[in-house]
Formats: sequence, C-alpha cells, structure tokens
Amino acid sequence: MQTSGKNWSNSILWLRRAFYQFNSFATKWTTILIPLFWSIAFIWAMYDLGFNSFESNDPLVNSWLTLLLRSLTFLHLFRWLLELYVSRSLKSRLINLGLFIVILILYNHVLFAKILSIHYDSVRYLIYKVVLYGTIIFFFFSELSYVTRSVFNKKLNPSLLFVSSFILLIIFGALMLHLPNATKNGLGFLDALFTATSAVCVSGLSVTNIAQEFTQFGQIIILLLMQIGGLGIMTFAGMLSYAMAGSLSLKHQFAFRDMFQGNANNVGKLVSRIVWVSLFFEISGAVMIYFTLDKVNFERVIDKIFFSVFHSISAYCNAGISTFDGGLYHPALRFNYSMHFIIALLIILGGIGFPIVFNLFTLLRIKAKNLVWKLQHNAQRIYRPRVVTATAILSLVTTAILLIIGFVAFITLEQNGSLAEHPTWTGKIVTSFFSAVTPRTAGFNTVDINHFTLPMLMLYILLMWIGASPGSTGGGIKTTTAAIAFLNLWSFIKGRDRVEFYKTEISHQSIRHVLASIVLSLLIIGACIFLLNIQDSQFGLVKITFEAFAAFSTTGLTMGITHELSDFGKWVILITMFVGRVGAITVLIAVVKQSSQLLYRYPKEDILC
Repeated sequence: MQTSGKNWSNSILWLRRAFYQFNSFATKWTTILIPLFWSIAFIWAMYDLGFNSFESNDPLVNSWLTLLLRSLTFLHLFRWLLELYVSRSLKSRLINLGLFIVILILYNHVLFAKILSIHYDSVRYLIYKVVLYGTIIFFFFSELSYVTRSVFNKKLNPSLLFVSSFILLIIFGALMLHLPNATKNGLGFLDALFTATSAVCVSGLSVTNIAQEFTQFGQIIILLLMQIGGLGIMTFAGMLSYAMAGSLSLKHQFAFRDMFQGNANNVGKLVSRIVWVSLFFEISGAVMIYFTLDKVNFERVIDKIFFSVFHSISAYCNAGISTFDGGLYHPALRFNYSMHFIIALLIILGGIGFPIVFNLFTLLRIKAKNLVWKLQHNAQRIYRPRVVTATAILSLVTTAILLIIGFVAFITLEQNGSLAEHPTWTGKIVTSFFSAVTPRTAGFNTVDINHFTLPMLMLYILLMWIGASPGSTGGGIKTTTAAIAFLNLWSFIKGRDRVEFYKTEISHQSIRHVLASIVLSLLIIGACIFLLNIQDSQFGLVKITFEAFAAFSTTGLTMGITHELSDFGKWVILITMFVGRVGAITVLIAVVKQSSQLLYRYPKEDILC
C-alpha cells in the first residue's frame, strides 16, 4: 500500500511538472505568435490600403485575413484558458476574454464582408471595412506594447530605447507615405522620410505641399504620426501595456518618470491620464473649430470634420501642419479669428507640459473639495503643503512673460507691416496674440513671415529657441531651462552662492543640466547653419539661420526655403529635427557609455574665466 501510494504521489508530481512545462512552453509561443500574426495582418491591411482603392475587395487580402483571424481566434482563446489557471487577476481574465470575443467577431466579419462583396452594398461594406482595419491597427499597437514591456524588463538603456522607438516610427511612417495611394503623383523616399520625420517630431517643416501632394489616406497617416509623435510612442506603448497587463515593471516606471517628471509610484495612471486628457482637449478643440468654419470652403461635411480633427491634433501636438495650401494664411482661413484663438489655446495647452497641467488640476481639485466642505459646514479639510511645484510656477511665469513680450513686440513692430491687412482692432489683437504663441514650437502662421521686420525675425528666433515647457508636445531648450539660466545669471551678479526661486533652492544638478542643454543646442544649431551654407548658401544667412532654429526647436516656421533645399540640406534639417525632438542630451546618453560613480575627488581650484 505504501508503494502504491508513493507511486501515485510521484505520478501526480510528474503530471504537475509536465503541466507547468507545457504551460511555460505554450505561454512562450503564444507571446511570440500573437504579435507576429497581428503584425502580418497589419501589413496586409496596409498593403490593401496602400495599393488598392478603399472600395475594392481583394480576394487575396481577404483570404489571408481570414486565415490570420482564424489562427488568432484560436491563439486568443488558448491564451484566455491559460490565464484562467495562471492569473489570479479577474481584470486580466476579463480583458483576455473580451479580446477573444472581439477576434471571433472580426473573423465572422471578414466572412460577412465577402458576402457583402457578392451582394454589393457599398455603404455597409465600407463601414465594416473601416471597423475591421481600425481594429486590426489597434490590436497591432496593443500587442506591440507587450513587446515594448518585455524589452523594458531587459537591462537596456531607457534613452536608447526612446531614441530607437522614434527612429523605427519615422522609418515606418516613411514607408507608409511611400505607398502609391498615399500621394497623388508619387513621392521620393527622401521626401517621404523628411515628411515622416517632420510629422513624428511635430516639426511642421515640409518639402512637399501637404494639401496638393497627399491623398486623404496620406493625410490620415500624417495625422496618426503627429498624434503618436506628439504624445510620444513610449506613452502609447506604456498606456496599452498598462491596460493589457494591469501594471508596469519598476524599471518601466522609472523610465517614464524620467521622461515625464511624474510620480514613479503610479506611472501607469500618469500615462493613462496623459492620453485621455490629451484626447479630451483635442476632441473639444475639434468641435469648437468645426463651428467656426464656413461650409462653403468644403465640398462635404466629412471634409469639414476631418479638417477640424486634423488641425486640433496638429495644434495640440504643436506640429503646425495644415491640410490647406498656405496653412492658416490661406485666404479662406486668414481672417477666421475665432479659429485662430481656439488653435492658439490648444497650442498653449499642448506646450505647457503634462506634469504642470496635472499639478494645476490637483490644486483646483483640492480647492474645490475644501470649498464644498466649507459650504456644508464640514470641518474636514485637505491640506497638502506646496501642491504647486516650483517647476510649475517657473514654467507658467516664464510662459506668461514670453507671451506678453511676443504680443507687445508684434503689435508694435508689425503695425505697418503684416498687421496692415487686418483693419479691425479685433483682428490685430488676435493676430498679435496668435503670432506670439506660434513661435513657441507650434509652426502655424496667419501672416507672411517674409514680410517681417528684422527685429521681429530676431525675436522669433529667440522664442523658437526657448520653445515650450518640459514634458510637453513642444520642443526648444524649454522655458525652465531659459528661466534657470537667467536666475543663475542674476544670482551670480548679486554675489549669491546659490540659486533660489519660490522659496526653493535649485539643485546643482539642474544647473549643470541647463548649461549642458544650452551649449549643446547652440552647437547643433551652429553645425546646422554651417552645413546648410555649404550647398544652399544662395538663400542667405538670415533665412538659413531661421530655418536651423525652426528645425531644432521643432517649430516648423519657415521663410519659404524648405522645399527648395538640396538633398544634402534636407538631410541636415531632417537630422536636426530629430535631435531637437528627442533631445540632444537624450541622444548622447543613448550612444555614450555611462560612467560609474566616482569614488575619489581631486582638489578644487578656481579657474579664471
């Protein structure tokens, strides 16, 4: 009996060991195959959209999608069954069950689409096709987040991952824009790469006419690249990973904290807030823009809706790309002051920075709760010392000062220049306000920059160089960097041994970062100006300098020379846009090996300078 019981126990142990091995093997292969199959489905969907008309029904594409969705139905069901045993999280189980149901519906949808192609009903067929391809794109990026999350678990440099993600997105965007259906007359790969870089880096500089060269499909690609690039590809990957997996690794959280200056203890919630708050502002802006437009400028209602959505996202992401020839300086938009004011507000919201927006929101929420409790005669109160951080105050004060300086300078210096075509004081004030906002990395223009006076051009260059606030969709050296540099100068003149602001001492590390940012930015811009003068010197130093500052700060404003640059000049601007977007320091950290902590210290000596 003892031998029989021992054999039975050994059999149970063997079965349990075999089950765990099978579970590990199955989990590994589902983790590999599901993203792979979604990637193939995504490629087939892009092939169909890029080479066939949207109304077409390619049998080859349908057969491949049917096979892939059939396989994915099995794999998602299998993953859900594994989750039933492995995962104790009810949320994770429900999410995977929901995914399986969606895939099953999509599989049946493909078959239904085939039936519709036989009994042709264009409206229903197009709606189903939009739903199918939209869902495939969503699942592709969702599964891509799993890959991103696993990569973060490796001992890799977060800066290198951040830079690499932007490079891959730019290359992917260039390939998409190179598709036949993306443009009306075809586009060279360099021009496609330049446009993709401009969209991902939310620069706005373009070597082609977006309105005339790109089809609606191509403009949608540019729209998606702006959105992903503006919010950051790592934000999207992190949000989807958090939604699918329920949590982020500690290393993942610290990487996001460094990028967005958020709380490392709850980065998943921070990333989710970034996306949803951004979508709220963009949707609200699109609705307001829609009601300011004149329907006579659009052939269909869908064109008016697309214009509103495109420009709302372009404004909030500080991209400055427009679907109208000439941008907002187009005769149909030049005097639409209501739209200009809405776009200016979106630019400010996008450029003020996510941490600052959340910081102010927290303050308002606490004030509102305390007021409600006070009205209810409730003794309970929320007290948090220093809710608004020194970073938020410094950024807001600097932003306000720069806006006031830009507004006063523009309405003064351009009174007889670009403001002459705006006869009303409302037009002059809104145009001056908009023109003070847009050089802060936005890129839209409602006036002709070539008619600016030289002092105004110099002020624009300064505003572009400073740029937006940290943690925002904008570029430049950042408002806090310029402010700390000025405070450091003032502290040095006053003979103080430290830099203080808002009852806070600014750390030595922050001052070192400011010095490095300023020096690097000037070196990169100087190199850009030098290289552009090698083959494109015919444009003159002023226009080339303006172009270099606009590229580094990802502003997108130009004096009309971008599309006339040589191929060498395009590469120079392209690289400058990329470095300006991801950050010169981030690029250097990504490629230079970091030294370990120094365990020694040399004697100090004051260097004469």
